[in-house]
Amino acid sequence: MNYTAFLTTLSISLLAGAPAHADTSAAKRLAPDALGQDGRITLSPGFSPDGQTMYFAQSECSPIWECPQYLKRSRLTEDGWSAPELVPLPQTGRVDFPSVSPDGKTLLFSWAVPRARHEGLDVYEDFDLYTLDLTDPDAVPEPLDEPDINRIRAGSVRTLRYVNNENAPVLTADGDLYFWTERLDGPGERDIYVARAEGHGGFQKAEPLPAPISTDGRDDGSWVSADGSLMLLSYGDRGGEGGADIFVSRREGGAWSEPVNLGPHINTPAAEFAARLTPDSQSIVFNSDRPVEGRDDKIYQVWIMPVAGIEALTSASESAG
Repeated sequence: MNYTAFLTTLSISLLAGAPAHADTSAAKRLAPDALGQDGRITLSPGFSPDGQTMYFAQSECSPIWECPQYLKRSRLTEDGWSAPELVPLPQTGRVDFPSVSPDGKTLLFSWAVPRARHEGLDVYEDFDLYTLDLTDPDAVPEPLDEPDINRIRAGSVRTLRYVNNENAPVLTADGDLYFWTERLDGPGERDIYVARAEGHGGFQKAEPLPAPISTDGRDDGSWVSADGSLMLLSYGDRGGEGGADIFVSRREGGAWSEPVNLGPHINTPAAEFAARLTPDSQSIVFNSDRPVEGRDDKIYQVWIMPVAGIEALTSASESAG
């Protein structure tokens, strides 16, 4: 076995938080000890294309909206995942759901910090989408404002639900930017948007995805594969196990298929959301506030299980491939 294959095998067993010989047919927490998950709200990570680095957001307390929420990084070694280290940012602000571009050069994330364009406005915590150049150690985050990507959470909508907060940016190999947000002119309460590549490194105007992806309810927690053929997303009102459930859709002929619930092997009466595949496509990682052994409180943690244990996902992946 070559070194890359060895690390891929190692990553699957370590991410599952179990030895390689253990039963991994059920979901397990992702490396809870190495990542220091116990007692900390931890959000689903974005992986570098080679699977050797993960970036994730982690809070120091609960409830989540009252806590500092930091961007962290962990690296895969022969001994497992390293202890998390803070990714230095020039301002303090809550970070949400980072991802890494398919070429590994850019980190994308949602970030709530004061901005010059907020001056004179009555702004509450305003999450916007940012990029960070991973090839330049001196790089600073750059906002993805245009065309109509980041909106300002101010005035009459400053505390209205989750309006004008942009979250979970994902870039495909073709340069399309997917994210989810809540907008008063959107088709539902929350919706998944795409800003298509405009051919010169920028984007076309961000637009909500049409039905069957969009509903009049909450459509969020989205992630799209690097080749743009597979989407994981969450619905709380489309049938399933209760709470928010993870669904899968595949892109066929330019249109997204009817989302399919991934079923009770992964979804529970708790909330499951923010799912994505590991770079080798062998495992799915996601957030859930399902019970954790030894704890009485419900707290968002990152969970992982093999794709092979989820028939709906296996079928969708094969069709997309």
